[in-house]
Amino acid sequence: MAKKRGNFQEAELILRLYELRRETVMRQARSFVGGGEFLPKSAGEILERVGKGGPETAYILQVYGYWDMVSAFVKHGTLSEALVYDTCQEMYFQYAKIQPYLKEFRKGLQLPEWMATLESVIEGSAKGRKRNAAMRKSIEMMIAGRERAARA
Repeated sequence: MAKKRGNFQEAELILRLYELRRETVMRQARSFVGGGEFLPKSAGEILERVGKGGPETAYILQVYGYWDMVSAFVKHGTLSEALVYDTCQEMYFQYAKIQPYLKEFRKGLQLPEWMATLESVIEGSAKGRKRNAAMRKSIEMMIAGRERAARA
């Protein structure tokens, strides 16, 4: 019986996290980070955007901070990895945008633990790595499409 209660509590938390994603400023942040405006091709590009200050910096830090927090819930057993995998596909997409540049970004800002929890949750499972690889392919196609459009 306790297991069902735990599942109900997890569902309540997932719904609360969804509500937070719908908050006005978070929607703006997610729109910027999730849309075509934020498609970094290097750690330098991320460093430049974050170093710029202003709304873009706040949006990037808000979105990635949110997903790192969700990952901490997984790491500490508050949410199951399977439930987050099934309900938070956006987390994997956002991670895939920065994953190739994460080590260099951390070094550039001297933040060795930045997004370490997010990284450990996604990279720590075969399903997470597989989804990340698929998301990376999708992102590469988006970047190529943006470059083709810029040349046209």
